[in-house]
This record gives sequence, structure tokens and C-alpha cells, in this order.
Amino acid sequence: MSVLLLDSQLRPARVSRHATASRRLRLEIPGLLGDRHLARRVEGAARALPGVLSATADLRSGRMLLRYAPGAPLLSRLREEPAARPGRWDAPARRPWVSRRAAQALPILGDGAAPPWHHLEVAEVLSRLGTSEAGLDPLEIDARLQRYGSNSVDQADERSRLAILSDQVANLPMGLLLGSAGFSALMGEAVEASAILLVVGANAAIGYHIERKNQAILSSWRRLEAGIVQVIRGGVLHVVSAAELVPGDVLICVAGDVLPADARVIDSRRLACDEAALTGESEAQRKGVAPAPRGAPLAERHSMLYAGTMVATGRGRAVVVATGGDTELAKVRRLVETAQAPAAPLTRRLESLGDGLAALSLGAAGIAAAAGLARGRSLSRVARGAVALGVAAVPEGLPVVATAALVRSMQRLHRHGIVVRRLAAAEALGTVTVICTDKTGTLTRNEMHLDRIDLGDGAIDPGTIQAAPDRLLEDPASLLLAAAILNSDVHVQERGGAERPHLVGSATERALVDAAHAAGLDGAQLHRDYPRRELRERREDIRYVLSVHDTVAGPIAFVKGAPAQVIELCDADWRGPLRPEDRERLLRRNDELASAGLRVLALAWKRIDRPDAEDHASGFTFLGLAGLRDPLREGAKEAIRRARSAGIRTLILTGDQPRTAEAIARELGLGGGSLLAGELAALGDAELADRLAKAAVLARVTPEEKVEVVRLLQRRGQIVAMAGDGINDAPALKVADVGISVGAQASDLARQVADLVMAGDDLRSVLVAVGEGRIVQDNLRRSLRFLCATNLSEIAMVLGAGLVGAREPLGPLQLLWINLLTDTFPALALALEPGDPEVLDRPPMRPGEAVLGKGEVARLLRDGMLLTAIGAGAMWIGGPGLVFASLPAAQLAYAVACRAPSRTMGGRVAADRRFAAMVGGAAALQLVGVATPGLRGILGATSSRPASLAAFGAGLLLPLIAHGIPAFEGERRSLRIVRHGRSIESSSEGARP
Repeated sequence: MSVLLLDSQLRPARVSRHATASRRLRLEIPGLLGDRHLARRVEGAARALPGVLSATADLRSGRMLLRYAPGAPLLSRLREEPAARPGRWDAPARRPWVSRRAAQALPILGDGAAPPWHHLEVAEVLSRLGTSEAGLDPLEIDARLQRYGSNSVDQADERSRLAILSDQVANLPMGLLLGSAGFSALMGEAVEASAILLVVGANAAIGYHIERKNQAILSSWRRLEAGIVQVIRGGVLHVVSAAELVPGDVLICVAGDVLPADARVIDSRRLACDEAALTGESEAQRKGVAPAPRGAPLAERHSMLYAGTMVATGRGRAVVVATGGDTELAKVRRLVETAQAPAAPLTRRLESLGDGLAALSLGAAGIAAAAGLARGRSLSRVARGAVALGVAAVPEGLPVVATAALVRSMQRLHRHGIVVRRLAAAEALGTVTVICTDKTGTLTRNEMHLDRIDLGDGAIDPGTIQAAPDRLLEDPASLLLAAAILNSDVHVQERGGAERPHLVGSATERALVDAAHAAGLDGAQLHRDYPRRELRERREDIRYVLSVHDTVAGPIAFVKGAPAQVIELCDADWRGPLRPEDRERLLRRNDELASAGLRVLALAWKRIDRPDAEDHASGFTFLGLAGLRDPLREGAKEAIRRARSAGIRTLILTGDQPRTAEAIARELGLGGGSLLAGELAALGDAELADRLAKAAVLARVTPEEKVEVVRLLQRRGQIVAMAGDGINDAPALKVADVGISVGAQASDLARQVADLVMAGDDLRSVLVAVGEGRIVQDNLRRSLRFLCATNLSEIAMVLGAGLVGAREPLGPLQLLWINLLTDTFPALALALEPGDPEVLDRPPMRPGEAVLGKGEVARLLRDGMLLTAIGAGAMWIGGPGLVFASLPAAQLAYAVACRAPSRTMGGRVAADRRFAAMVGGAAALQLVGVATPGLRGILGATSSRPASLAAFGAGLLLPLIAHGIPAFEGERRSLRIVRHGRSIESSSEGARP
């Protein structure tokens, strides 16, 4: 391992490859993958080294390529450890041999035997881990690595490519086509067999490509990224790779660190961690040495640090208790990997339809075979008829049509900043009946903001305050904001080119300091004018922070914390002495702010008469109340309103406190109460269903409970979308019918398992996606109506001829040709129609509802019989040759009747051009098939060319004439729908208020 000095920090850089002849050095830099900010830093630092000609960081590989001049002193800047082996790709460091007995003598840790570390005293934790506050002996590290493994997560088994491919053909419709191909081959019809196999191969290739893409979703996050950490080993500070951490190591934790393992706190100095991604808590959690209750949930284990969370403020030390697959983060990841996403509604409905068509084909083939054998036909002729029916029944173009409709929807969603990772999710959105959403970071920004200040006589907007630094101690509002700065432990980091400095600290204190800066106070100048002498942290029974500062006129003290305790410390406010009724008034003001969903802090100050005074339990002057809010994301309230209008229920699942979540629900306009997730197990089925149906909020929810709630809703027939951004949301995102990752700040894990990834934070985009899903449903319904009616006409022709003893009207190759034309181009044009602008003004499709309703089935049956009549007329007039010329033409003309009503559609011109091109192109190909001598011979067209052309023209004309028949007017019929207590006139395409 080599170490490169970068920005005064040790950044480990493993020499991956060194080509001395070309003077090229390739370095592996942990944490570089996908981190543009780090890439710029390491490139800049490397280019500043003497003799370096160029430095290029690759975000995809996590490596940096250096080119250097002859004689450059570059290599002297890299400190090589003896075990490093430069010149080899990914060469691991050789470790000393460790005996099995030495490794087995170590304590056994893991899921099965892990003690409640959060509940144990520090001394017992250290004893059980065989370590001390001075850390492990460096000689023990190799034995522990052998015992516990590296600090990384093993990858889950993936399905083989062969298994994915077999799934594409292991279904009944594909089986029929393969059987038809086999019959054709046995009868010597090589052209027919090859054509059928070509169609099967194309469909399997499409499905295989989509499934492989889905499986690749998890590949980019299964490995824990190795960074560097500071540990104490043998009483000496070491900088090591995070992958080499072992249980018993003593970590040094400072603000800004992302924790690499689970650890028990052994020393805390204002230590607080942002655990929102893991637990859903919006506020940074204070960490201390005192044990937590044994049964404390993850969010309340204040003595523990967890991998994947970030140190928000302070510093401290902690002993590692779990690494790699034993961490809480790894457990969530395993929960994601083991969770199975349900089949998309589209997949279920299309599978049901395909099975129905296959059953129809088998039934028709059985009837035709029985009739043929009864009439004394040869076995080969009966088999040929069965092949023809198999080809006629299966809509070969259906996968292509469904894929095209979904891809078109994906393209439209991409323009709204939404990336669709699972193709069927674009349609599944249209069936969603419940949206479960995380609160912190999804409905809210996860950015605390000072919303109100109350100096004791009413709330005021902080934005209206103009601070007066020159008379700070005389102006109550200015002094309150100054106290917020001086009493906070926020570090200011200047960033080049940034408009404002970057603040590192808890969300609450960052919000207070931000507001003070916005009012005109200079934090750096305040710290110089009022240097801090002492800081007393919160304790178990004291819920405020006290700071003492020096001034020219003598020391002063500030307190900030829980209003009830701070008010007890106060003898006066800025008006004068506090009477009992004044205290009651201030407590009422606190309750009013808290009931509005604000996190309320009280601030006070006093002058200290004696510098050695230790008693700070009284004598303070009340400054005011500060009400902080995690503001709603832009568009969140409008998104909830539009979801309700679209017949979709919204349910908040959060790890936060019930009171906070209820306030957010009220602000969003959600009706209903709250339910603690821990109460779910104690409720019976009936009571659970009733409580869950009435709840707007489920609070204190763990990742496992989020999964259980989603599955519970699914078992009750709901189609569930889950919206979230944190690590704790990832398992629920995986098992939901549609998982939606919200915002650019979403965790990598949430983005990688979600079906939809939103680049922006505006939740109204979710409703845009729902609308696109409903457009896909409408378009697929039109396409399916067309496909089923046309295939029905082919089945009826072949089966009818067999029953009456007539000649075979269409051969297998002719049917395959017809299906390739009529199942693909017209159905594709229908699937790409523009959407109904009022698609969100109607309820979603009912869960379990067939893709084609009873009314649509009745219409397509009538339409199929009309097309059959056209083919039968051609058969009666001129035999099979005219059937081949007229029936496909009639089917192409029938596509016009399946289009959506023009009065409800937007983008009509582009749709008309696309429709004309696709249907016209298919008609041109059919015309070539009936008019070109060579192709006529291959397809078996037996009638004369003039007769075929005349039949083709008649086939085009008759459905257009029949367009006025009621059977073709089904799309224009209106339905009467009663919803939300009002009537809505609606076509089958959408609803109009």
C-alpha cells in the first residue's frame, strides 16, 4: 500500500500498475468511484507534484493515471509498505501466516451470538472483544482478519444467463410456437419451421435483454467502498484501509466522517451522528458512553455508531463491534437482496391473456383434429391444421408492441427527469392504488430551517430581522441570533467559488447559524469578540447546552435547549422580572409552536459576576424561542392533492417520532391518524385492516417493518408504490410494485434498487409518471383489442374450415406472414398513440382487473366475427388465394377503428403521420406479397394476380365502410362513473368532469 499526501490528509493510493518504459503510473484510490469532487482534488494534487506531466482520474474504475517526465522525483513522494507489490494488477498484500488455533481462540461474533453492545458498560464491551482503549496489538490484526474476514459484503448469488434465457421460452404460448415449428420440421416444411423459430428467437432475445438489465441493478453497490480510517492500535494512531478494520479496533471519529463499521462509543465530545439514511430520524442523534436500554430500537441506541451513517458534530472514540456482513447496514442490504419484487401488473395481465389465448388455441386444435379424423383426413393433414391453429392463436407481435409502448413512455418520463430502471414499471404506475412514502428527505428536504422566532409576545419571521452587531447586548433579536452562533458547535468550511461557506454540524445548529448569518451577523467575528471559555454538554437529566464566553466587560453565559428547563433557569426576560403567569405564557407559546410541527429551542443569557462562579442554575434572562422546521419539498402538497384526485391513497412510513410525522401529515392535508409500527403485531387481522385503512402515518418504522407494511397492503389487493431516498427505504423499494428513488441526494442503495429514479425533488413528477403509466395501459388496451380481434378471425377461419370439411384457407407460413404484418406495425402504431390529457381525473384500474374488460371482450368478439365474415366471403368467392389477399387488408383497415377518439387526444398530427406510416407500410408489404411472382410462390398465393389485387382492395374498403356500425363505435360509448360523491361522464379512455 502506498500513501499519497493530499490536502494535508493521508489518502491511500495502491500502485496498480507501473510502466517504467513509458513512464506511466496507475494508482487505485479508495472512494474515487463516482466522486467527481474527489477526482478534481486528486488530479489537482497530483499535477502539483514535481515532474508530473498529466493526471487523469477515472470515476468508473476508481483509478488515476499519471504520466511523468524522465527523472521526476514522483516515486519518492509515495511511501511504500513492505507488503505492497507494485507492478501487478490488483496485487494483494502478503500477510503473515496465522495458525488456525490462534484464529479460533478469538471471540465469536455475528448475528447469532452478538451481545447487546448498546446495553453493556464500556468495560464489559472491551473485555468481551479482547481489547482496550489503547486498541489491539498490531500482531493480532491478521488473526482477526482470518477469523472475521475483511470489512466488506459478500455478493449474493446471481441467476445464470441460461436460467434467464430458459424463462423466456418456458411458457405456454412459446411452447405452442415451438411445437408448431417441430411439426413443420417433421413434415418437411423447413421454411415454415425456420420462420416460426425466428419469431421465437426474437421474442426471447427481447425478454433476455430486459431481464439481464434488471439483474445488473444491484451490481454497483454490493461492495462496501474502502476508504481510510484512523484507528488506535497498540496505543499508536494508525491510518489504515477501512477494509482492514476488525472487531476490537478503536476508531477515531470526527465531524464529516462516514462510519465504516458498527462501533460502541467509549468517548464522546459533543458527538452526534446523522442517521437519517439508516433510521429515518431527521435530526442528528447525540451519542454518549452511557448504555442504552436493552430493548431500545435502532434509532434510540445512543451508545452505538453504525456503518453508512455520518458524524455530524463533535469527535470521539468507539470500539468496532461488527464489520462486513455483520453490520446493520449489511443486514439492510441482505434484506434487499432476499426481498423479491412482485411481478408487474402488466406482466401478470399479459401472462393471463397469453395463457387464455393458448388455451383457446389448444381447444380449437383439439376440435379441428377430432373433426378431421372423423372425416377420414390423414394424420399429416390433421397435424398441419394443428400447426396452423397454433400459429394463428399466438400474437407474435405482442412482446414487441408492449416493449415499444413502455420504451416510448420511458422516453417521455426521461424528459421529466425520471429514469426508468425496470421496463414494466412504466405501466405498473398506472395501476397504483397506494403510494407509501418516506418522510425525511422525500416529503421534506432533510434540511432544518429556522421558521419562527418568538421573543415572548408572538412569532416573527426570522427573515424580517436585521441584526445590529454594534449594539448586540441591547437588541433582543440580535442577541438571540448571536447566542445561537456562540452556543453552537458548527465548523465553517470555505469552499472556493461557493456563494456561502459550508457548515459542518447538526442540522439544528446549522439552521440557527445560517439564519444568524442571513440576518447580518458575522460568526467568525463573534467568536473573536466573545471567545469561548467553557462548554457544558447535555446530559441525561439536563437537556440544554451551556457555554461561557469572555468579554471586555466580564464573562457571559448562554444556554440553548429544551424550553421547559431553560425557562426554569430564567429570572427575567427583556421586559423585566418573570412572574409565574409570565412563565405560563412562555410555556403556552412553546406548545403553540410545537403543535405546528416545529422543533422548539429556548435561549437565554446572563452576565457572570464572579469569574470562578460554578453555579449556573439560575439568574438567566430569557431571550426567546426558536422554532425550526424541516420544510416540505416543493410540490409535495400539490402531489398529495393530485394523488387523491387520481384515486390514489398516500401513506407516510417514517422512522421519526409520531408527533413530528402527524404535523407533516396535517401540513400536507392528509386526513387520518397515526399508528406506531410496533403496534402492528399486537393487532388482529380485522382490527389491523381497519386501523391501517384509517391511518395517514406509520411512525417509528424500521426497514423490516416498512417491508411488512408494503406486503400487507399487497396481500389486501393493493398495487403499492414506495417513494424514498434512504438506506432504510431500500428493502421496501425492492418489494413494492413500483419503487421510486426521490432526489439527487438519495442514497446509492435506494437508487440502485428502485424501479424509477427521480433526478429532481419535485414529487409532482411522481404523478406525471402515474399519468404515463395510465397512458400505456390505454394504448395497450387498444393494441390488445386489435390483436385479439384479428387473431380471432384467423382462428375462426381455420377452425371453421376444418369443421365444415372445406379446404385449408390459410397455411402456417401464410398465417405467420399475416401475423408479422398485422400483429406488429398496426398494433405498434396504436401503442404509440398520444395520451389523454385528463388521464388523472379517473380512478386507477382495479387490482386484479383483466387487461380487457367484459365490454371490450364483447366488442372484439363482434369485430373478430366481422373480419371472419370478410374472409369467409373471399373463401366462398375465390378460395384460399383470395382469403390471403383480403383478410390481412381488412385487418389493417380495422386498425383505424381501434384508434382513440380524436376529441380527447393531443399531438394528433404527429400521431396521424406515425399511424399512416406504420399501417401504410404494412399494407404496402402485403400488396408486394400478393403481387410479386416470386414472393407469391413462397407464400403459396394460388389465385390470379388481378383477383388478388381486387380482393386486397375490397379488404381495405369493407372495414372502413363498416366503421359506422355500432360494433366499431365501442370506444366512443360513454360510461357513467360515480366517484367521490359526484358523477363523471367518461369514455373508456378517460374521464371528463
